Amino acid sequence: MLKKVTIFMAISVVFLPMFHKSVLAETYIVQTGDTLTKISEKYGIPEDKIVNQNRLLSTILDPGQQLVIPYTDTVSTMSTLGFSIPTLLQEPSIISTLQWVYFEQRINNPIKNEMIYMGDSSKKQIALTFDDGPEETYTPQILEILRDKGVKATFFVVGKMAEEYPEQLEQIYKEGHVIGNHTWDHPYITELTDEQLIENVHKTSEEIEKVTGSKPTLFRPPFGEMEDRQAALLHQHGYRTIMWTADTKDWSGVSAERIVSTVKQEASPGVIVLQHNYHVEGEFGTVEALPEIIDELQAEGYEFVTIPELLRGT
Repeated sequence: MLKKVTIFMAISVVFLPMFHKSVLAETYIVQTGDTLTKISEKYGIPEDKIVNQNRLLSTILDPGQQLVIPYTDTVSTMSTLGFSIPTLLQEPSIISTLQWVYFEQRINNPIKNEMIYMGDSSKKQIALTFDDGPEETYTPQILEILRDKGVKATFFVVGKMAEEYPEQLEQIYKEGHVIGNHTWDHPYITELTDEQLIENVHKTSEEIEKVTGSKPTLFRPPFGEMEDRQAALLHQHGYRTIMWTADTKDWSGVSAERIVSTVKQEASPGVIVLQHNYHVEGEFGTVEALPEIIDELQAEGYEFVTIPELLRGT
Protein backbone atom coordinates (compact mmCIF):
# COMPACT_ATOMS: atom_id res chain seq x y z
CA MET A 1 0.00 0.00 0.00
CA LEU A 2 2.81 2.38 0.91
CA LYS A 3 4.49 1.64 -2.41
CA LYS A 4 1.30 2.58 -4.32
CA VAL A 5 0.90 5.79 -2.38
CA THR A 6 4.52 6.68 -3.01
CA ILE A 7 4.13 6.10 -6.76
CA PHE A 8 0.93 8.19 -6.84
CA MET A 9 2.71 11.03 -5.04
CA ALA A 10 5.59 10.84 -7.50
CA ILE A 11 3.23 11.06 -10.46
CA SER A 12 1.34 13.96 -8.87
CA VAL A 13 4.47 15.92 -8.08
CA VAL A 14 5.87 15.42 -11.55
CA PHE A 15 2.80 15.89 -13.70
CA LEU A 16 0.33 18.18 -11.91
CA PRO A 17 2.50 21.32 -12.08
CA MET A 18 2.74 20.83 -15.81
CA PHE A 19 -0.97 21.60 -16.09
CA HIS A 20 -0.72 24.85 -14.14
CA LYS A 21 -1.46 27.51 -16.73
CA SER A 22 -2.87 30.98 -16.35
CA VAL A 23 -3.97 32.79 -19.47
CA LEU A 24 -4.18 36.56 -19.72
CA ALA A 25 -6.42 37.58 -22.59
CA GLU A 26 -8.63 40.55 -21.92
CA THR A 27 -9.76 43.94 -23.08
CA TYR A 28 -8.39 46.86 -21.12
CA ILE A 29 -10.09 50.27 -21.01
CA VAL A 30 -7.56 53.10 -20.99
CA GLN A 31 -7.88 55.30 -17.91
CA THR A 32 -6.95 58.96 -17.53
CA GLY A 33 -3.21 59.18 -17.01
CA ASP A 34 -2.48 55.81 -18.57
CA THR A 35 0.52 55.43 -20.83
CA LEU A 36 1.80 52.50 -22.83
CA THR A 37 4.62 52.15 -20.34
CA LYS A 38 2.25 51.94 -17.37
CA ILE A 39 0.05 49.35 -19.08
CA SER A 40 3.12 47.40 -20.18
CA GLU A 41 4.38 47.27 -16.60
CA LYS A 42 0.94 46.40 -15.25
CA TYR A 43 0.61 43.29 -17.41
CA GLY A 44 4.26 42.43 -17.92
CA ILE A 45 3.83 42.70 -21.69
CA PRO A 46 6.36 44.61 -23.86
CA GLU A 47 5.02 47.86 -25.31
CA ASP A 48 5.67 46.76 -28.88
CA LYS A 49 3.49 43.66 -28.34
CA ILE A 50 0.60 45.85 -27.21
CA VAL A 51 1.08 48.30 -30.08
CA ASN A 52 1.31 45.64 -32.78
CA GLN A 53 -1.59 43.63 -31.36
CA ASN A 54 -3.83 46.70 -31.41
CA ARG A 55 -2.40 48.25 -34.59
CA LEU A 56 -1.78 51.55 -32.89
CA LEU A 57 -0.70 54.37 -35.18
CA SER A 58 0.18 56.46 -32.17
CA THR A 59 1.82 55.91 -28.79
CA ILE A 60 -0.54 58.43 -27.22
CA LEU A 61 -3.60 56.78 -25.66
CA ASP A 62 -7.04 58.30 -25.14
CA PRO A 63 -9.17 57.65 -22.02
CA GLY A 64 -11.90 55.14 -22.88
CA GLN A 65 -9.83 53.58 -25.65
CA GLN A 66 -10.01 49.78 -25.70
CA LEU A 67 -6.84 47.69 -25.88
CA VAL A 68 -6.59 43.98 -26.35
CA ILE A 69 -3.82 42.73 -24.08
CA PRO A 70 -1.81 39.96 -25.77
CA TYR A 71 -2.07 36.96 -23.49
CA THR A 72 0.86 35.34 -21.77
CA ASP A 73 0.95 31.67 -20.81
CA THR A 74 2.57 30.81 -17.51
CA VAL A 75 3.62 27.19 -17.58
CA SER A 76 5.09 25.62 -14.46
CA THR A 77 6.92 22.32 -14.60
CA MET A 78 8.72 20.14 -12.10
CA SER A 79 11.77 18.20 -13.16
CA THR A 80 14.04 15.71 -11.45
CA LEU A 81 17.79 15.62 -11.60
CA GLY A 82 19.26 12.41 -12.91
CA PHE A 83 16.17 10.14 -13.06
CA SER A 84 13.54 9.43 -15.71
CA ILE A 85 9.83 8.93 -15.01
CA PRO A 86 10.00 5.16 -15.85
CA THR A 87 12.84 4.81 -13.36
CA LEU A 88 10.79 6.54 -10.69
CA LEU A 89 7.86 4.24 -11.26
CA GLN A 90 10.05 1.17 -11.05
CA GLU A 91 12.04 2.38 -8.05
CA PRO A 92 9.85 4.63 -5.87
CA SER A 93 12.38 4.41 -3.04
CA ILE A 94 14.50 6.85 -5.04
CA ILE A 95 12.01 9.60 -4.21
CA SER A 96 13.45 10.10 -0.76
CA THR A 97 16.80 11.06 -2.25
CA LEU A 98 15.56 13.16 -5.17
CA GLN A 99 16.36 16.79 -5.72
CA TRP A 100 13.62 18.70 -7.54
CA VAL A 101 14.02 21.65 -9.79
CA TYR A 102 11.07 23.97 -10.35
CA PHE A 103 10.69 25.92 -13.56
CA GLU A 104 8.20 28.67 -14.31
CA GLN A 105 8.23 29.97 -17.83
CA ARG A 106 6.28 32.92 -19.17
CA ILE A 107 5.65 32.54 -22.88
CA ASN A 108 4.60 35.52 -24.94
CA ASN A 109 2.31 34.13 -27.58
CA PRO A 110 3.10 35.22 -31.14
CA ILE A 111 0.91 37.91 -32.65
CA LYS A 112 -0.80 36.81 -35.83
CA ASN A 113 -0.81 40.32 -37.28
CA GLU A 114 1.48 40.51 -40.33
CA MET A 115 1.80 44.30 -40.06
CA ILE A 116 4.47 45.89 -37.88
CA TYR A 117 3.71 49.19 -36.20
CA MET A 118 6.49 49.29 -33.62
CA GLY A 119 9.89 47.67 -33.20
CA ASP A 120 11.73 46.31 -30.19
CA SER A 121 10.76 48.46 -27.20
CA SER A 122 13.53 47.13 -24.97
CA LYS A 123 16.14 49.40 -26.57
CA LYS A 124 16.06 53.20 -26.77
CA GLN A 125 15.97 53.25 -30.57
CA ILE A 126 13.76 55.05 -33.09
CA ALA A 127 13.48 54.60 -36.86
CA LEU A 128 12.96 57.53 -39.22
CA THR A 129 11.13 56.61 -42.43
CA PHE A 130 10.46 58.68 -45.56
CA ASP A 131 7.78 57.84 -48.14
CA ASP A 132 6.90 58.62 -51.75
CA GLY A 133 10.27 59.55 -53.27
CA PRO A 134 12.79 59.74 -54.62
CA GLU A 135 12.77 63.17 -56.25
CA GLU A 136 15.23 66.01 -56.75
CA THR A 137 14.03 68.77 -54.41
CA TYR A 138 13.64 67.45 -50.87
CA THR A 139 15.46 64.13 -51.12
CA PRO A 140 18.95 65.67 -51.55
CA GLN A 141 18.32 68.03 -48.62
CA ILE A 142 17.15 65.20 -46.37
CA LEU A 143 20.13 63.07 -47.34
CA GLU A 144 22.51 65.93 -46.56
CA ILE A 145 21.02 66.37 -43.09
CA LEU A 146 21.18 62.63 -42.37
CA ARG A 147 24.75 62.51 -43.61
CA ASP A 148 25.81 65.47 -41.44
CA LYS A 149 24.13 63.95 -38.38
CA GLY A 150 25.47 60.45 -39.00
CA VAL A 151 21.96 58.99 -39.06
CA LYS A 152 20.63 56.16 -41.23
CA ALA A 153 16.96 56.02 -42.22
CA THR A 154 14.54 53.91 -44.26
CA PHE A 155 13.06 55.18 -47.53
CA PHE A 156 9.87 53.62 -48.92
CA VAL A 157 10.18 54.18 -52.65
CA VAL A 158 7.49 54.58 -55.30
CA GLY A 159 8.45 52.64 -58.44
CA LYS A 160 7.64 55.29 -61.02
CA MET A 161 9.63 57.84 -59.00
CA ALA A 162 12.58 55.46 -58.90
CA GLU A 163 12.33 55.14 -62.66
CA GLU A 164 12.28 58.92 -63.08
CA TYR A 165 15.00 59.72 -60.54
CA PRO A 166 17.47 56.81 -60.55
CA GLU A 167 20.40 58.99 -59.48
CA GLN A 168 18.64 60.04 -56.28
CA LEU A 169 17.65 56.43 -55.57
CA GLU A 170 21.24 55.32 -56.08
CA GLN A 171 22.44 58.03 -53.71
CA ILE A 172 20.02 56.88 -51.01
CA TYR A 173 21.36 53.35 -51.34
CA LYS A 174 25.06 54.27 -51.53
CA GLU A 175 24.81 56.39 -48.39
CA GLY A 176 23.76 53.34 -46.41
CA HIS A 177 20.05 53.90 -46.02
CA VAL A 178 17.53 51.07 -46.33
CA ILE A 179 15.10 51.06 -49.23
CA GLY A 180 11.60 49.64 -49.01
CA ASN A 181 8.81 49.11 -51.56
CA HIS A 182 5.90 51.58 -51.63
CA THR A 183 4.18 50.26 -54.80
CA TRP A 184 4.64 51.49 -58.36
CA ASP A 185 2.09 54.30 -58.50
CA HIS A 186 0.72 54.77 -54.97
CA PRO A 187 -2.73 53.19 -55.48
CA TYR A 188 -5.35 52.22 -52.93
CA ILE A 189 -4.25 48.60 -52.79
CA THR A 190 -7.48 47.45 -51.15
CA GLU A 191 -9.05 48.06 -54.56
CA LEU A 192 -6.56 45.79 -56.32
CA THR A 193 -6.90 42.10 -57.00
CA ASP A 194 -4.21 39.86 -55.56
CA GLU A 195 -2.69 39.50 -59.01
CA GLN A 196 -2.63 43.27 -59.54
CA LEU A 197 -1.03 43.82 -56.13
CA ILE A 198 1.73 41.31 -56.70
CA GLU A 199 2.41 42.67 -60.19
CA ASN A 200 2.55 46.24 -58.85
CA VAL A 201 4.91 45.35 -56.01
CA HIS A 202 7.16 43.13 -58.13
CA LYS A 203 7.47 45.82 -60.79
CA THR A 204 8.63 48.28 -58.15
CA SER A 205 11.14 45.86 -56.66
CA GLU A 206 12.54 45.12 -60.10
CA GLU A 207 13.08 48.84 -60.74
CA ILE A 208 14.77 49.29 -57.36
CA GLU A 209 16.98 46.25 -57.94
CA LYS A 210 17.92 47.49 -61.42
CA VAL A 211 19.30 50.70 -59.93
CA THR A 212 20.77 49.46 -56.64
CA GLY A 213 21.45 45.79 -57.30
CA SER A 214 19.44 44.90 -54.19
CA LYS A 215 15.84 43.71 -53.92
CA PRO A 216 13.81 45.27 -51.09
CA THR A 217 12.18 43.05 -48.46
CA LEU A 218 10.18 45.76 -46.69
CA PHE A 219 6.79 47.03 -47.87
CA ARG A 220 4.61 49.93 -46.81
CA PRO A 221 1.05 50.28 -48.14
CA PRO A 222 0.07 53.70 -49.53
CA PHE A 223 -2.21 55.61 -47.15
CA GLY A 224 -1.59 52.85 -44.59
CA GLU A 225 -4.56 50.96 -46.01
CA MET A 226 -4.23 47.20 -46.36
CA GLU A 227 -6.22 44.04 -45.73
CA ASP A 228 -4.87 41.28 -43.54
CA ARG A 229 -4.93 38.78 -46.38
CA GLN A 230 -2.87 41.18 -48.54
CA ALA A 231 -0.23 41.48 -45.83
CA ALA A 232 -0.18 37.70 -45.53
CA LEU A 233 0.10 37.36 -49.31
CA LEU A 234 3.07 39.72 -49.49
CA HIS A 235 4.67 37.94 -46.55
CA GLN A 236 4.55 34.76 -48.62
CA HIS A 237 6.46 36.65 -51.31
CA GLY A 238 9.17 37.70 -48.87
CA TYR A 239 7.97 41.14 -47.73
CA ARG A 240 7.46 42.45 -44.20
CA THR A 241 4.75 45.11 -44.04
CA ILE A 242 5.88 48.17 -42.07
CA MET A 243 3.41 50.69 -40.71
CA TRP A 244 4.27 53.42 -38.17
CA THR A 245 3.73 54.59 -34.60
CA ALA A 246 4.25 58.33 -35.04
CA ASP A 247 2.69 60.23 -37.93
CA THR A 248 4.10 63.72 -38.49
CA LYS A 249 1.39 64.52 -41.05
CA ASP A 250 4.04 66.55 -42.87
CA TRP A 251 2.15 66.03 -46.14
CA SER A 252 -0.64 68.26 -44.86
CA GLY A 253 1.48 71.40 -44.65
CA VAL A 254 1.90 71.52 -40.86
CA SER A 255 4.74 73.67 -39.57
CA ALA A 256 8.21 72.42 -38.69
CA GLU A 257 7.48 73.26 -35.05
CA ARG A 258 4.38 71.05 -35.12
CA ILE A 259 6.33 68.19 -36.70
CA VAL A 260 9.03 68.38 -34.01
CA SER A 261 6.41 68.55 -31.26
CA THR A 262 4.57 65.51 -32.63
CA VAL A 263 7.70 63.36 -32.79
CA LYS A 264 8.79 64.39 -29.29
CA GLN A 265 5.36 63.57 -27.87
CA GLU A 266 5.27 60.19 -29.59
CA ALA A 267 8.90 59.32 -28.86
CA SER A 268 9.28 55.95 -27.17
CA PRO A 269 11.70 53.05 -27.63
CA GLY A 270 10.76 51.14 -30.78
CA VAL A 271 8.76 53.93 -32.43
CA ILE A 272 8.61 54.15 -36.24
CA VAL A 273 8.28 57.74 -37.47
CA LEU A 274 6.39 58.49 -40.70
CA GLN A 275 7.66 61.38 -42.83
CA HIS A 276 7.91 62.07 -46.55
CA ASN A 277 10.65 63.07 -48.96
CA TYR A 278 8.22 64.11 -51.70
CA HIS A 279 5.70 66.93 -51.65
CA VAL A 280 3.70 68.38 -54.52
CA GLU A 281 3.05 71.97 -53.45
CA GLY A 282 2.58 74.28 -50.48
CA GLU A 283 4.36 74.31 -47.12
CA PHE A 284 6.54 71.33 -46.26
CA GLY A 285 8.24 71.49 -42.88
CA THR A 286 10.12 68.17 -42.83
CA VAL A 287 13.49 69.48 -44.00
CA GLU A 288 13.46 72.28 -41.41
CA ALA A 289 12.22 69.98 -38.65
CA LEU A 290 14.59 67.07 -39.25
CA PRO A 291 17.80 68.46 -37.67
CA GLU A 292 15.93 69.51 -34.54
CA ILE A 293 14.21 66.11 -34.24
CA ILE A 294 17.55 64.35 -34.42
CA ASP A 295 19.37 66.71 -32.04
CA GLU A 296 16.66 66.75 -29.37
CA LEU A 297 16.03 63.02 -29.32
CA GLN A 298 19.72 62.17 -29.36
CA ALA A 299 20.10 64.49 -26.36
CA GLU A 300 17.47 62.32 -24.64
CA GLY A 301 19.51 59.20 -25.32
CA TYR A 302 17.77 57.88 -28.41
CA GLU A 303 19.64 56.14 -31.20
CA PHE A 304 18.32 56.45 -34.75
CA VAL A 305 18.36 53.16 -36.64
CA THR A 306 16.97 51.62 -39.81
CA ILE A 307 13.88 49.42 -39.79
CA PRO A 308 15.87 46.15 -40.06
CA GLU A 309 17.98 47.22 -37.09
CA LEU A 310 14.86 48.14 -35.11
CA LEU A 311 13.29 44.76 -35.84
CA ARG A 312 16.40 42.68 -35.26
CA GLY A 313 15.49 39.59 -33.27
CA THR A 314 11.74 40.03 -33.84
